[in-house]
Amino acid sequence: MDPPLHERVYEGLKEDYLAGHFVPGKKIDIQDLATRHRSSKTPVREAAFILVGEGLLAHHSDGGFLVPVREPAELIELLAWHMQLIAATLTRLRETAMREALQQSLTRSSAPSPVSVANLAAAIFSSLAAATGNREALIAVRGLNERLHYSRIIDAVDPGLAEKELATIAGVGAANLPKATRRRIEAYHLRKIAHQQRIIQSLENS
Repeated sequence: MDPPLHERVYEGLKEDYLAGHFVPGKKIDIQDLATRHRSSKTPVREAAFILVGEGLLAHHSDGGFLVPVREPAELIELLAWHMQLIAATLTRLRETAMREALQQSLTRSSAPSPVSVANLAAAIFSSLAAATGNREALIAVRGLNERLHYSRIIDAVDPGLAEKELATIAGVGAANLPKATRRRIEAYHLRKIAHQQRIIQSLENS
């Protein structure tokens, strides 16, 4: 049987979000979504309210919803928390489980795009969390991945280069894989945090 309408619409909106269909800061057309997902506006609004609760959408000042444009200070906090969660995740993994998780997550695209780069980052970090066998860890990491999704899309100015960076993180050829993976993941997050800090500094100086 088909899932209930409200569940199907919610899953459809989540897929739209992860596919990069929305523009941060731009009001979402509820009627367009209702048409796309073969429903009335009410289930779409109900699903959007759930996504607001998950931190993926926000209320538009004129009514309706939008993907929020995250300020640098907020991104720094999200990135730091994500880094800490992944670091905690790695301490629970044996090298064999870590190796398998990284190998399973690495699906490079023949024509990388900002969205494929964001999805690859989510796949790598979620795969590591899933390998712990801790459902709560996986839920937490997935939730943060989703909140960071559009910032990862925006950051992937050069998708090919961004994909190579993620491929390095997922590489399993290091002699001491746990140590190398921790170092690479920390460097990845610290680089993104430093970028946001430079944006803050530039705004303060302007």
